[in-house]
Amino acid sequence: MSNPEERAGAADHASSASGSRSSRRSHWALLGVLVVVGSLVAGEAFLQLASVFARNWAEGRGGTVLAEGAIRILCVGDSHTFGLPLPEEESYPAQLAEALARRHPGVEVEVVNLGIPSLNSAFVANRLEEQMHQIQPQLVIVWVGINNLWNVVERGSRSPGDPWWSLREFMHQSRLFRLASILWASSQGHQYDPKQRGGWWEGEAMPSGRLPKGAPKINPRPGLLRDFGRMASIARSLDTPILFVAYPFSGQQGISRLILEAGARSGVSVIETRPAM
Repeated sequence: MSNPEERAGAADHASSASGSRSSRRSHWALLGVLVVVGSLVAGEAFLQLASVFARNWAEGRGGTVLAEGAIRILCVGDSHTFGLPLPEEESYPAQLAEALARRHPGVEVEVVNLGIPSLNSAFVANRLEEQMHQIQPQLVIVWVGINNLWNVVERGSRSPGDPWWSLREFMHQSRLFRLASILWASSQGHQYDPKQRGGWWEGEAMPSGRLPKGAPKINPRPGLLRDFGRMASIARSLDTPILFVAYPFSGQQGISRLILEAGARSGVSVIETRPAM
């Protein structure tokens, strides 16, 4: 039998060996974390530098990009964007695409129409970030708001209104985060179809949310200003220009004034369509 000194020595040896293994595991874990962090930093630096290079290259060419498919415009909104009740070729996105093709025959311009009849501004704002990640436009045009007077299908926010929005807005400064968001949006089972008028996909019910009979009328101002501000914030965080469109008819001028106010608050230009009528 071993004496107490030998048993104590064996215990010390085992403890030392265990501590050594634990130390090695901690060392490798730390090394793994450093490798991951270093890779992320290197990837972010590369994407940021590539972005700066591409921007400077484009500015050196007078701000023009001659590559095919370089320009994509995303149009979102209600029936005025969809083009109801006109045929597809007479909707404003189709006419915009035709006019740009005539004016710039050397550049392919794709205008994506994701307008849906009856939408209110909350419904559009709640989906804009995902649509932008999937479509990746160089310009967004928003024409919505008149249905806020009666459509209550969605009145709250599910993006900037949630607790994580401030963090996501900050993270959008990271090119890696944007790339991950694009990959995530592209991997989802249901996709907006840019080739289909309205871009609607199976899997989400068409919006419907009339005020109940006898219910008090909605004051559209708070929700509309909030939603347009959210859309401006989303576009700004993704470095994408955005335009708002006001309504042309006299009965719509109350909403148009709110859209102009939203544009002034957010620093977004508003296209006034009334002079064209």
